[in-house]
Amino acid sequence: MRRLFAAISTLAIGVVLLLAGSRFLVGESAADLENQVFTSRSDRIRIVIPRGWRGTDQPSYPGLALWMMRSQPPGRIVLTSEAFTRELYCSWPIACRTSHESPASKYACALRQKLTAQRFRVGPVQPGPKDNEASGLPSVWFEYDDGKTFLRQAIALGVSDRAVSLVLSAPSNDIRATHVRAFEQALRTLRTVSAEEAATSTLAPDAAVPLAIVDGPVADAAPLSDAVEPGDAGVTFESAPAPREVPIGPCP
Repeated sequence: MRRLFAAISTLAIGVVLLLAGSRFLVGESAADLENQVFTSRSDRIRIVIPRGWRGTDQPSYPGLALWMMRSQPPGRIVLTSEAFTRELYCSWPIACRTSHESPASKYACALRQKLTAQRFRVGPVQPGPKDNEASGLPSVWFEYDDGKTFLRQAIALGVSDRAVSLVLSAPSNDIRATHVRAFEQALRTLRTVSAEEAATSTLAPDAAVPLAIVDGPVADAAPLSDAVEPGDAGVTFESAPAPREVPIGPCP
């Protein structure tokens, strides 16, 4: 587990926590969660939690914005965000950086290589919904598993200065498939918010964000697990302010 922490960035921290069944660490919140609409003021992103799922904006590791859970069938979704910086860009393998794909696809390429090195079975990259592109956060997604945990991860990276990830985890391939609809519906609502919106402590959902996301009765939502022992205390993650340097460019 420590090797996996060392091998991946903040964007993949959700994967590690899902695999570890980690517990939350209490801290100061910089987000709002109201009427199934989650808004992170620090990351300036918003997403709608699928009905039938329970979410929390209780902070944990910096970079982990939101945790969503469901009991029957069991599933977890985490939302992560990190600053898109030159340092991050230059950490990607040269083959990924020099491809003619989108920044989100290049990041997915880098993450897939790391997951493959950790002996995950990794599927091909697929384009995300057009809704993300329209909101300035074009996305891609891919699936992978280690035979015990089955995941689907979307990466959104565009005109925003943030790299955002949504990760679905399930105990079997069939259960993962059951939750794909809720995952896709949540992903379609992912968008950036303006500085004015981010500064507002309580944000009402706007007409562009559909609330009727249904994936089973609300009563089925599970209480959140008591989650994460701070066992990897030496690992730090940051949610940095907007980078001043253009991320994509020559690397040392």
